[in-house]
Amino acid sequence: MAAQRATDRTVEPSAGSTPGRTAAPNSVSRNMTIALVGNAFPPLVALFSGPILAQALGVDGRGAVAAATAPLALVVTVATFGVPEAVTWAIARNPTLARNASNRGVLILIIAGLLAMGAVALSAAWLSGGDPTVQQLILVACLAIVPNLLVGVFRGVASATQSWRLVALERIVTSSLRLAVLIPFWLTGNLTPLVATIAVAAMPVTGLFVYIGRMRSLDPRAFDVPREARTAGLLSYGLRIWVGSLSGILLSRLDQVLMTPFAGTYQLGLYVVAVSVSELPLIINQAVRDVTFVTDAADSVDARLASSARISTMLCGLAAAFLGISMLWWLPFLFGEDFRPALPVAGVLLAAVVLGTPGSIGGSGLSARGRPGLRSVSLLIACLVNITMLIVLAPPFGAMGAALATLAGNLISSNLNLWFMYRKFNINPLQFYGVRRTDFVTLLEYAKRFTRRRKR
Repeated sequence: MAAQRATDRTVEPSAGSTPGRTAAPNSVSRNMTIALVGNAFPPLVALFSGPILAQALGVDGRGAVAAATAPLALVVTVATFGVPEAVTWAIARNPTLARNASNRGVLILIIAGLLAMGAVALSAAWLSGGDPTVQQLILVACLAIVPNLLVGVFRGVASATQSWRLVALERIVTSSLRLAVLIPFWLTGNLTPLVATIAVAAMPVTGLFVYIGRMRSLDPRAFDVPREARTAGLLSYGLRIWVGSLSGILLSRLDQVLMTPFAGTYQLGLYVVAVSVSELPLIINQAVRDVTFVTDAADSVDARLASSARISTMLCGLAAAFLGISMLWWLPFLFGEDFRPALPVAGVLLAAVVLGTPGSIGGSGLSARGRPGLRSVSLLIACLVNITMLIVLAPPFGAMGAALATLAGNLISSNLNLWFMYRKFNINPLQFYGVRRTDFVTLLEYAKRFTRRRKR
C-alpha cells in the first residue's frame, strides 16, 4: 500500500484507453489532495496512540491488544469477498446504479460478517496462543466485524461518486475518536488491554454515521440493471479481486495474527511498532491508488498510470528515507527503550513499502481495467511465498523474520503486476520505475495549483 499531478495532465488516449470520459484536471488534483489528507490521519494517529499503548501496557500488553485486534483486521478483508471494490467499480462505470449496487453489497456483507464472527469465535483459543485473557479480548473485538464490513461498502460508494471529502472525513473522525478515547484512560491510569481493544475495534464503526446522508441521497433503484450491478455480477468481479485483497491482507496482517503462536507477544509488540512506522509512507501510495482506481476505471490512460506510479514511488522513497534516519532518535524516545529492537525491523518494512509501490499502482490499473484476477494472481503467489518464509523465519528470528517475509512478498507481487500490465496492455514495466523530467513538472504544477487553492 502522492501529490500525483500525473493524473492531472491531458494525455492523448493510448493503448488500453477508454475514450469519451476524461476527468477534469482540477477535479483529479483536488481529489488527490483530499485523499492524501484523509489517508494521513490513521497512520499519524497510530503513531501518536502507539506510544500511549506502549507506555501504558508494556511490550506484552501491547502485544496482547495486537493479538486481539489482528483477527478483526484480517477478517474485515477476508469476509468482504471483494464486494466493496466491486461496488466502487460498478458505480464508477455507471453512477445511476449506485442504489442497486450498494443495497446488494450491504446484504452480501451482513451475511458474510455473521459467518465470519462465528469463525473467529471458534478459533479464538488457538489464535490466543492458549492465553485466556487474549482469548476474551479476541471475542470482544470480533463483535465489530459486521459494522466494519458495512463501512467498507459505504466508503466504496462515496469513492465511486467522487465524494472524497466524506471519505477523508470518515478517516479523520474515526482516527481522532480513537485517540480521544485512549488519552483520558491513559492519563488516569485506567488504560487496560480491554479498553484499548474496544477503542481500536469499535471506533472505525463510527464511520457509518458519516456516510448516512450520502447513502440517503442516492438515486432511486434502477429497473434495468446490467449484470455488473446485480448480485451475481458483484460477486463475479468481487471474487476475482477478493483473492488479491485476501492475499494482500495476508501479506500485511497475517504475520501479526500468527506472531503470537510462532514467536510470542513480546516479538509481536516489537513488530506492531515497526509496522506503525512503516505505514506512514503508505499515506502517499494509498491516496494515489484509491483515486487512480476510480479515475482509470472511468478513463484508462497508460501514460498517466505509469507517471502516477513513478511519482508515488519517489515521494514514498523520500518519506521512508526521512523516517528511517530520524526514527533512530524519536522511536526509543516515544515508545521507550524497550522498543529499541524494533528499529531494524522498521527499516526493513520501510524498504518493503517503497519497493512495492510501483506494482501497487500497476495492480490498481489492472483492477480498474477489468482484470482484477491478474492482480489477485500476483498477490496470491506473493502470499504463498510470504507464509512459507514466515513459518520458517518467525520462530528463530521473531519480528525481523516476519519483516523479511513481508519484503519478499512485496517484491514478488509488485513485479508480477507490472509483468501482467505488459502482457495485457503492452505497457513497458520500466515506465513504472525511475523519475522523468516530466514528473518534476507534474509535481510543480500540482504544487502551484494547491497553493492557488489555499490562497482563495
